[in-house]
Amino acid sequence: MKEYISGKKHIKNISYFILILFTILFLYPIFWLFLNSFKTATELFDSPWSLPASFSLENYIRAIIVGNVGRYFLNSTIVTSIVVLLSTTLSAMAAYGIQRLKWKLSTVVLSIFLLGMTIPSHATIIPLFSMFNFLRINNTYIAVIIPHIVFTLPISIFILTGFFKTIPLEMEEAAVVDGYSIPKAFIKIIIPISTPSLVTVAVITFITAWNDLLFPQIFLSEPSMMTLPVGLTAFQGRYSTDYVGMIAAVVITIIPSIITYCLLHKRIINGMITGAVKG
Repeated sequence: MKEYISGKKHIKNISYFILILFTILFLYPIFWLFLNSFKTATELFDSPWSLPASFSLENYIRAIIVGNVGRYFLNSTIVTSIVVLLSTTLSAMAAYGIQRLKWKLSTVVLSIFLLGMTIPSHATIIPLFSMFNFLRINNTYIAVIIPHIVFTLPISIFILTGFFKTIPLEMEEAAVVDGYSIPKAFIKIIIPISTPSLVTVAVITFITAWNDLLFPQIFLSEPSMMTLPVGLTAFQGRYSTDYVGMIAAVVITIIPSIITYCLLHKRIINGMITGAVKG
């Protein structure tokens, strides 16, 4: 018995060591970026692994004022907020209609939505550009928002249909007996219960839209409308690159994603596993 307990502790210690090692491997690049964002260009190239001589905010000020990061940050906020709101709402409504309102083609429609997970976004650039050009919406936020919503719907519907499947039908039946219509039962009963999965969908959508470079770079041509990932290229000139300014801008770019995940990581995990555990 003692040998069993000792062996179990040994395995537990090894597991902790591996987890700590992976934590260091994942966090160190962020820590390196943060430290080097305070260095001068000379310090960066002479000693990239050392601490900065002084923690000056000059690089951040230059990134915001000269690099126009403030404007890019606002553009990213506008695009991402609209994408998260519309994608989460539409995916919740679609998943509810497919999973809870049983009808003849519900399985077929779900399969069509999930088929979208197999289509790479890069393969759609040319047809999307042609359609948006025909509709004259290129170089507008709409041209960036629509593809983001379309490509986040499949994974969102997949997550939400799995969760909706675990909710007892008796809850809606009781609501209908009490005089609730289907839309009211969806809003008053299903939505509050589904908060963990909805938060998961919202965070996945947020990170996808916030960090995307492809769609804004292709569909936007006006510099003042560019989002943060595209705006980072402004630090690269024809003959030189402002590396320390770019590093400061990168730190500004990743901060919202880190804060969002740190605040909501428990809800994200619960939303991802609830359907699997209850199913």
